[in-house]
Amino acid sequence: MSLKTCAKPIKSHPVGRSCDFDASSCQARRGQPDMFTAFARFADGTAEQIASLDVLGPAWAQDGVTVWVDLEAPTPEEIEQLRRISALDGAALDACGRGDPRPRIEEFEHYLFLVMYGAFAPREGTEFQPRRVAAFCGSRFLVTIHHEPLRTIAAMRERCSKIGHQILARGPDFVLYDIIDMMVDRYVEVTEHYERLVEHLEEESLDDDVDAGIVQMVSRLHRELLELRRAATSKRDLIAPVAKGEFDHISENLGQRFTRLRDHLVNVIDTIGTLRDRLDGVRDNYHSALATRTSEVMRVLTGYAAILLPISAIAGVYGMNLRSWPGTEHPLGFWIVLAFMAAVGATMFLYFRWKRWL
Repeated sequence: MSLKTCAKPIKSHPVGRSCDFDASSCQARRGQPDMFTAFARFADGTAEQIASLDVLGPAWAQDGVTVWVDLEAPTPEEIEQLRRISALDGAALDACGRGDPRPRIEEFEHYLFLVMYGAFAPREGTEFQPRRVAAFCGSRFLVTIHHEPLRTIAAMRERCSKIGHQILARGPDFVLYDIIDMMVDRYVEVTEHYERLVEHLEEESLDDDVDAGIVQMVSRLHRELLELRRAATSKRDLIAPVAKGEFDHISENLGQRFTRLRDHLVNVIDTIGTLRDRLDGVRDNYHSALATRTSEVMRVLTGYAAILLPISAIAGVYGMNLRSWPGTEHPLGFWIVLAFMAAVGATMFLYFRWKRWL
């Protein structure tokens, strides 16, 4: 039996929106070569790597063959060539190029179509942005299409280059599970990355000289954690029907494993909620420190204003130049008043220092 498929959809499970998707990200990366990877396991148990789509056609048509095909940043011509070879649904393949704004899972007669988002830790100065991968999983084939490099796909590519016959012998659904498993592990790693950032901000928010830039950092992390939570929630909802065994193209033996992945995503979502609460605490720490510094400055300024108040009153009274004021005609009158003003100021300063107001 050759690997020909039917493009009639049976049921579709759209999943909640994971992130705002820019269709321009689906364009092939300029200046970089398109990447094609394919591994095939034949009926006699041997396996080999397929060099190109031209070679894939004859291998795909053989009976008893199991194939994993991965396309990174494919051109429209490559998508069309893959459609002719595999007979996959044209609308689903077109969706790989347009960029569906949300994860989804759709069952066709001979395969399962999934749109998923992978996570990666953002570099310094960049924001979190999920990376999208589409997958077609049939009884004898798995096709993955994405437009950005994915560490999970690279890891699976390396494993297949070493023990491809063993991996493909378990079936395409097991290969799909391994890819999703590594994607979930990346969600855990990214969450741990943000946890370290939050811990650093918590320590920094308790410093006396905390900078106002911490508020912008907290706001940015709040936004990124929200995006991460949306992506993790959508992936959990996508995995849920697979874990329940609702699709014939996924082995029942994988149900418990997908349940474990779903539980890991639930833990990720809970951890993200905790991190967002801790970020609120960081913001509160900053505002508390700011209020404390402001109160300290106002207390000092008020103390010095109180010291200058009687001195200003004395200077104002003796500055009226009335002959009736005592001491105005005395040759040392100016110095006596000046000494009295200094004594009043010094007395109040020492009193405030004793009360620890200054």
